[in-house]
Amino acid sequence: MLQQTQVETVIPYYERWLNKYPTVNSVASEKIDKLLKIWEGLGYYSRCRNFHEATKEIIKSHNGVIPNQFGVFKSLKGVGNYIAGAVMSIAFNQPYVAIDGNQQRVIARVLGIKNLTQRNRKRLSLYLSQLVNYGNSGDINQALMDLGSSICKPRKVDCTHCPFRLTCKAHKFNDPLGYPIIIAKQKIPTKRFAAMLIRHKDNIFINKRAESGLLGGLWELPNVEIHNGSKSKTLLKEKLGCRFGCEVKVGPKLGAISHAFTHFKMNIDLFDGQLKINPKLKTGEKWVAFSDIDQYAFSKANHKLFELVDVSNG
Repeated sequence: MLQQTQVETVIPYYERWLNKYPTVNSVASEKIDKLLKIWEGLGYYSRCRNFHEATKEIIKSHNGVIPNQFGVFKSLKGVGNYIAGAVMSIAFNQPYVAIDGNQQRVIARVLGIKNLTQRNRKRLSLYLSQLVNYGNSGDINQALMDLGSSICKPRKVDCTHCPFRLTCKAHKFNDPLGYPIIIAKQKIPTKRFAAMLIRHKDNIFINKRAESGLLGGLWELPNVEIHNGSKSKTLLKEKLGCRFGCEVKVGPKLGAISHAFTHFKMNIDLFDGQLKINPKLKTGEKWVAFSDIDQYAFSKANHKLFELVDVSNG
């Protein structure tokens, strides 16, 4: 949960998860839809799917016991060097590093490293490896993470209370914020979408996204991406008409929302709509009462769309 997500955001999700799924087996035996629902809103949903697969592998291949060998643990779905190092050091007190952004920044300043080249990253790793070999590797890894999040921050430092102040080269040069050089992020693109609220009696139509890819396994309102100045209503009518095999009536626009992901932003226009016939449902498609949408896992963007429906209904 802490991958790409701040601690204060994770805590309530973590507590709810442990309350409902306190063991590896309780996760492995649960359906992914229910796991995604409790993860809903935390983002980066591949983490949840990977964790589910990893717990099933632990049950199948390791008799339900979390492996305490670095290489074996790293072979689990979704596990890389950082998570493997963190678990091996914190849970099993083995001398492995767990290099996150905070640790990297702290040690770059201690060593006076400006540019995070491949060679300099190896220097960081070697220095950290020497630290964790002193013992209490889990405490050392966590202390460095906390140091980077509370004292040696990206744009603010408190060198007076830093345990490295006597040996830190960036402090010695009186330029801690100059280490390491922060590479400016590239401007992310904006994509346009049109979604439709298809009504049938008191129900609305929803469909599930493919398990792989962005927002995999989540439910959503049917939508299309708008390219090259295409008209939203025309494209919705064409694309969804082909999908359902019947004429689609596109009604008035209910509103618009914006949402940002890591690599792109999206603007979505929501339209009211109806089908001329009630199509046969395929796998991953449902008619649900608007009052029952809380039973399904949706992205934050879709919840923003649902808020437009609430407003439009007065």
